[in-house]
Amino acid sequence: MSEVFQGNWRWRVTEKNAGFDQRFRIEGASSGNGIYPGVVGTEVVVNGDNWTVTLEWNNGVGSGWQESAVLSSVGSLSPLVLIRILGADDNYPDQRDGDFDDLTIVAVDLDPIFDVVQRPFAVDRGTLTMLPDGIFDVSQGIQYMGVRIRNDWDYDWDETTGVTISISNTSRIQLQSQGIRVIDAWTTPEQKALQQEMSGGFVKIPVLRKGQERTIYFKLDVSSAKPSKPNVNFVAQRVAWDPAYDAPSRQVARQIFISRSTYDPLNRELVAEVPEGTVYMRLNKVIVDKESLEKATLAALKNPCKRQPPRPGQDSKTSDRDRLRDDLKRSLEDLLSGKPVDPCRLHALLDTCCSGSPECKDGGGTGETNPGSGGLGDGPGGDNWCRFKPFNWLPVEFEYRIVPSPPFAGQFGPLAFEDPWWKVILIILAALLAAASLVYDYIFAGQDPNFVIGNITAKSNRSSSNVDAAIARLNGSRAIDLNVLEAQSDDRNNNLPINGSTGGTVAIDRSDNGDRGIQNAILGNAVFKSGARSATTRGLVSSISLNTNVDGVSYTNQVLIAQLAAPNNQPLSQGGDSGSLWVDLIGRRPVALNFAGPVSDDGSNAIANPIRDVVNLFDLHFNV
Repeated sequence: MSEVFQGNWRWRVTEKNAGFDQRFRIEGASSGNGIYPGVVGTEVVVNGDNWTVTLEWNNGVGSGWQESAVLSSVGSLSPLVLIRILGADDNYPDQRDGDFDDLTIVAVDLDPIFDVVQRPFAVDRGTLTMLPDGIFDVSQGIQYMGVRIRNDWDYDWDETTGVTISISNTSRIQLQSQGIRVIDAWTTPEQKALQQEMSGGFVKIPVLRKGQERTIYFKLDVSSAKPSKPNVNFVAQRVAWDPAYDAPSRQVARQIFISRSTYDPLNRELVAEVPEGTVYMRLNKVIVDKESLEKATLAALKNPCKRQPPRPGQDSKTSDRDRLRDDLKRSLEDLLSGKPVDPCRLHALLDTCCSGSPECKDGGGTGETNPGSGGLGDGPGGDNWCRFKPFNWLPVEFEYRIVPSPPFAGQFGPLAFEDPWWKVILIILAALLAAASLVYDYIFAGQDPNFVIGNITAKSNRSSSNVDAAIARLNGSRAIDLNVLEAQSDDRNNNLPINGSTGGTVAIDRSDNGDRGIQNAILGNAVFKSGARSATTRGLVSSISLNTNVDGVSYTNQVLIAQLAAPNNQPLSQGGDSGSLWVDLIGRRPVALNFAGPVSDDGSNAIANPIRDVVNLFDLHFNV
């Protein structure tokens, strides 16, 4: 009778106790098919998905080759290595003696007890979401590596078998030489979040039935890696320790993909590199949910990142040292020149460097007590890299160029990661960094010449002037339009436009009325404004003598604006709307300058300085 096998096995004839000739036949394998003599010492390696072995005898006097009866048993050479023993009982069925020792063959299982069923993929440590196409990117620093494994052993894994999975020692050394560090230090929150237990770099697998799959996680620091496609070799071990657990035949090798995405704020260009080429991408127009963007920005400001992603042409460690040196140099120069310097900032710069070493702390969850959060502020794996809370955005208009490496002539060239959609992958990677760049620009807009539209020339003393306002002199990079932006088609509050239709602007009355082009707010009158956050909305003047306290400063006789009755109620003042001009709906003249709203940020009311106080303080005119 034929015995069925799967996988990779080494066969060896160990014993023959028969007068008849013996042989065994392999069929259906990918390699090793054939007929082999039943002679002690005969050995063959057979591999395939599903194949058979048949033991046969021949009495030499006319029987020809006939199938023997076979007795199969299972044993082990070590805790991880199984063997199958086949014993043959020759002769015709009614003449067999039942000893099953006429020919003995021992088969050693050469396969690992598990398989990795797909390419290992990168997972962001803060959000626990897979990075685009599972590609590891240098800009993201330390990342989890998700590995989907399957139990390919002949037995279920349970607490008794005590199976664990790790990365082989030889593979760790090879990865380290390529700038990839395997991190074995895990916090308790990390292990709970990923629902696994680590021990000495091994992931414990408590229960996994034969043929079942599950995902386990390792931690890699790719911040010093180059765009590449390295192999990672995985190994299994048992509580009943197998000294040969990391033998080459016991390792499962899988390739991971590493890219390098950077953002150049000077050229406003995103750069994504893979071994086959580089894409340069510039965002010209995006649609952003300002509310979620502002929340991401606030989180980034509260949890500043200590490690900036590398700029194009820099490695991460050089970038860290250069940035720290430049920041420290500027702070010391300011201090020596008598300028005010935040001592906490100096302390933070000095504290970032390791004691007695020019290198910078990586803070990446490697056992430090304060690993930082990198702008994320939540999740089990926050670190000091610049990552940001996710927010809703959509690229509407962008341009890109692709430079293959090495350059090629003709229509066709190499494919990144052997994937025909490599250009799309690169753009996805660039888009990943683009989200971070939006927050970066949002935070540092006031320091970037590409964003500066003017300079502050005067500002109020809030405590003494009863006004919260400032005057900016524009530099000409942005057109001047004293009209009010009308509700736009994509405004969330465009159901009540001022002119009866969306789009365009609402002209204010700038004729000379002998009163600087303004008028007093009138109790009960309808007013409207165009805010950066809540867009164009209208309300009713409910008070012109409000006394209030905002951020510890007391204000008297302020203008309070209330919502219209439902269904026309709209948010009036939310974070980002400060500086909006409230205009009388009938007279079309300015009446107040918005500067505050509800602490809940729900926009249920608005608080504004009377416009007369503002123009008197700064000597302004709204009329031509």
